[in-house]
Amino acid sequence: MRNAMMLAFAGCALVAALPAQATITVLNQWHLGEADAGASAGGAGAATTVDSVGGFNLSKVGAPTNSSDVPPRIGSTLSMAFNGTADGYNNSTGVASTLTDNFGIEAWVKSNGNTAGNATIAYNGNTSNAGWGIYRLGGNYGALYGGNLGAGVSPISAAWTELALVRDNGTTTFYVNGVASFATATGPNSPAGGVGIGTNPQVANFEMFDGKIDEVRIFSFAPGAFSIGDLNLPPPVPTPASSLRSLALLALGLFGLGWLGLRRRVNA
Repeated sequence: MRNAMMLAFAGCALVAALPAQATITVLNQWHLGEADAGASAGGAGAATTVDSVGGFNLSKVGAPTNSSDVPPRIGSTLSMAFNGTADGYNNSTGVASTLTDNFGIEAWVKSNGNTAGNATIAYNGNTSNAGWGIYRLGGNYGALYGGNLGAGVSPISAAWTELALVRDNGTTTFYVNGVASFATATGPNSPAGGVGIGTNPQVANFEMFDGKIDEVRIFSFAPGAFSIGDLNLPPPVPTPASSLRSLALLALGLFGLGWLGLRRRVNA
């Protein structure tokens, strides 16, 4: 019993010492398939792709198709394939968010290799003078603040890549597969215009993405509270910290068993 209690106290100390994950508030989430009416692998994309959180649904442009080719280990079963010439989803009449700080937008992307011009991955606003989003700028994935910033950061890839644009307490950071790959103090103009995934938010058949996009999210958080662990990344490979957490939980479990055994002896 004494040993179990010692393990429990050690376990509590370990749990307290482990870092806590920051909390984000997901404002919008487009699964691009799973939540859409009649979606099936190889089938035509639905007339509307559903925002499962904020209700800001987007209308189909052209003929995007659902695909069973999905990002690894995040629980997705469908993605959306765009042909780069006529396909996308948008809402040209308003924005999903008007935030200019303490926000993030992220998406999983797989390119078909087209590097001509620029292409929308996910954008909230007017690409000319307002808002923010993730873009393909020539041969690179990068960040776009309409009128303020266009930064190519990472070469496009035929592998699934998680991209995130985060503005935290006055600093803009662009993440590639969870790695901070670009940072600037430049911020966006207040979003106004529309929302586009795979196509320009407001201009039909313009800046179309050639490839697959999945799991687009917009989120907010308290200033300074964002952490990489908040991104929609695959579960991490076990680390010493996670092993310590497992040991702590085991110790707490042993303490519970020991406590029950003591209670039984007393009651007997």
